[in-house]
Amino acid sequence: MELLALFGLALLLYLLYLLRPKPPARCPRCGLPRALAEEVRRHRRFCPHLAFRACPFDPRKGVYRLRR
Repeated sequence: MELLALFGLALLLYLLYLLRPKPPARCPRCGLPRALAEEVRRHRRFCPHLAFRACPFDPRKGVYRLRR
């Protein structure tokens, strides 16, 4: 009986873990929060962690190659 109660408690904790509020999405390369990454996309700021061609949110990515 005690083992069943522990299993039920573990199941309850697992369900609470799955239902927890998720943090906002981040940049997959540098971990910049989503709001700041969107500002990089809108040309309001530069990515502080990566070169501008390496940041997936930077719209200038690959511009040099497209112009050649």
